[in-house]
Amino acid sequence: MSHQRFVGIILILAGGMLLVHQLGWLDLDGSAFIGILSVLIGLSFLRKALLRPDHKGVLGGTFFTLFGLALLIFSSWHGPLGRALLVGALFVSLAAANLTYFFANGMQRTFNLFMFFFFGAIGGSILMVYFGVFDVWQFEEVVSTYWPLILVALGLAILVDSALQKKKRIQEDQMEPEGQERESV
Repeated sequence: MSHQRFVGIILILAGGMLLVHQLGWLDLDGSAFIGILSVLIGLSFLRKALLRPDHKGVLGGTFFTLFGLALLIFSSWHGPLGRALLVGALFVSLAAANLTYFFANGMQRTFNLFMFFFFGAIGGSILMVYFGVFDVWQFEEVVSTYWPLILVALGLAILVDSALQKKKRIQEDQMEPEGQERESV
């Protein structure tokens, strides 16, 4: 997508949102404005990520887009946003961004998969307590009992990630022609 078309799309989106505000369908308070700004930043990152072969920018683009959409949705439902709702949306957006990055890189980095589960568990728990799915005291009891599982899962993710990276390096070394040395970084 050319730069001019992308700028045109951003202007159409911004103008549409401002028109919706002028018609009174959406109140652009602080959280809604930050949400729109976050979505636009995220779309910019995603555009760059799709144009690059290494897909750098997928993590940030997905995070900003999803967090901005969450801010817009929650602010239209609840009015002023509570701190727990913002923090929960932040962690859930980080989880989704890590999962997207995991798949965009060909499922090679298990650390991103671990971060998906880690951030998803935190954000999901906060949102479930906020929306009354389960009681705060029940949540506190579960966390205080099972928190060491986080250390076990992190250790497993690091070991698996290290093994996969080592396997990838061995395959790259075997594919190099004889007589050429590998560049050290």
